Amino acid sequence: MKRIKRTVLFIAAFFSISSYAFALSKDVYVILFVLDGTPRDLLYGMIEDGSLPALKEYFWDDGAHAKAAITTFPSASAPAYQAFLTGLFAGHSGIPYLQWFDRNSQKKIDYMGLDYKRADKDLWNLHAIRDPAADWPEYPITIFEKLSDAPTASVYSEISRGAKKKYPGTPVAALFDVFITHREGQVDKHAMKQVQRLFNQKNLEKVPRFTLVGLYSSDILQHKKGVGNKEARKALSSFDRSLDKFIGLLKKRGIFEKTYIAVASDHGMHNVSRKISLEPFLNDAGLKIKRRNPRDKDYDVFISERGVASAHLYFKNGPAAHASLISQNPDLSLVAARDGDNKVHVSSKDCKGVITKIDTGGRTYYGYEVNGCDPLHYCDEPLVASMCGGRLYNDREWFDKTWNEHYPDAVVQLGQIFDDGRSGDLFVVASDDAVFFKKKKATHGSLIKEDMTAPFLVRGPDIAPGELNAMRSVDLYPLLLAWFGLSPEENHDGSRPILKHHEIIANLESFMLDRPSLMSAPNPDLVKEEFDKFTGKMRLPDKAELKSLINDELKRRSLVLKKLMRLDSAKALFNNELKKIRTEIRRLEDVKKLCFDFSSTETVGSY
Repeated sequence: MKRIKRTVLFIAAFFSISSYAFALSKDVYVILFVLDGTPRDLLYGMIEDGSLPALKEYFWDDGAHAKAAITTFPSASAPAYQAFLTGLFAGHSGIPYLQWFDRNSQKKIDYMGLDYKRADKDLWNLHAIRDPAADWPEYPITIFEKLSDAPTASVYSEISRGAKKKYPGTPVAALFDVFITHREGQVDKHAMKQVQRLFNQKNLEKVPRFTLVGLYSSDILQHKKGVGNKEARKALSSFDRSLDKFIGLLKKRGIFEKTYIAVASDHGMHNVSRKISLEPFLNDAGLKIKRRNPRDKDYDVFISERGVASAHLYFKNGPAAHASLISQNPDLSLVAARDGDNKVHVSSKDCKGVITKIDTGGRTYYGYEVNGCDPLHYCDEPLVASMCGGRLYNDREWFDKTWNEHYPDAVVQLGQIFDDGRSGDLFVVASDDAVFFKKKKATHGSLIKEDMTAPFLVRGPDIAPGELNAMRSVDLYPLLLAWFGLSPEENHDGSRPILKHHEIIANLESFMLDRPSLMSAPNPDLVKEEFDKFTGKMRLPDKAELKSLINDELKRRSLVLKKLMRLDSAKALFNNELKKIRTEIRRLEDVKKLCFDFSSTETVGSY
């Protein structure tokens, strides 16, 4: 059969019912198996060489697989699992990493430690908060919550908000196998046995319509013994046999032909040879490290690292004075530094670049410029070089041009991570051969291709066999909605229609970044002159259409402002968003004045 190349945008054809209608309109079942930490090349290679016959028969030959699925940065489990369920980048979800520092309480939040049940509570949706029509906090964030009228189940998943059934309560058997008997390959067997029980219930009405299954053996064994080691391959073969048995059960129950089964991984993996620590370097720079005691106020920096290849740093007085120094650390490959709400500085030891980002119409548009050499190695690539001049593009254009680079999708991924304010002031990525905090044979968490690239396979009703173009892991969320016949929505980072006029507005606004408002500009006439030169290089709609577009966006932002002012002002997120939206309204009003009524003081909305 001819291999069919197509993008995940085919999901638009499934959408046909009104917004916020959550009752199932399709009689289907959906199961998502997450082979934690399994690299794309490892899984696809084993399928092609015949080591995984069930995956080959049902998914490779009679299903679809993506060229690559690019995960969200940082490439670690907690951010990645939430991305499947919410369609959100880590920086839009409230789950920035495996561990983060709450600036208000001065406490460390560790999802791999004592706070392992807290992730569901911490989840939020930055897009929904900034959507005037989304009812917050009742807005359903996860696919489980959107399927609230149907039976659902979460099996060994660290994110399970809204699931009707959650297994296990405490993973005693799995922990015993990992830490006591060291039979790490057994962990997946516990999960698959639970899946069999769920789908073998006598009453078919109780069988979950959506099931998320976390399978950790591959990840654990590769951390311990290296990428693609013999034991990890055995664990994947064991899963393949369990999958074949499970498909047999679906056929026996008469529901196989109306079941979507997806097999994915949360991230890839790469081998490392040494453990590094930031503490000696920071101490030598005269910086005091924050310790566990929340009452300890005498510190300069908190280091959030959790045994993978990236870490983020929270500075008591902001990152500006330290980013350049830290980028000289020979143990680091990249440093990303937050600069206000609209810029991220990216540096390696010898190279510097800056990412600029503007939010408009519920989406973010990204630009990239370098000073000398390029730390991301994009600007020497023919396909990407034309995008390195600072102009803002939508996130899909960046993805299409960069998903197969050494740092896949890096402009968007580094641009998004600071957005909701929970991550640190700096994100640092270790050298390719190094891991933070804890010695391992292999790890993940970085921005390199080996960590960011994961497999994705799917079979089910209406899935034509063939190869899908590359996708992001957040694209699975709108696919899930489509399979259930649920309505389209805008409050996610997955595939959705591109509106070019929003990109025009974002680029117009980029002119006003780092400038005072026109009301306080020392020479407004000079600003107008510079603006005219700037827009002279752009293709703009006619004046009536452009004015209408700007007014519509100002109205939307004013409604967001009114919504935020009604929300709990004690919450730091809402206070921060209030400041941002006020700035965004002022900035766009200045653009409107420069375009149409330079001498006018007319505004849209009030604040």
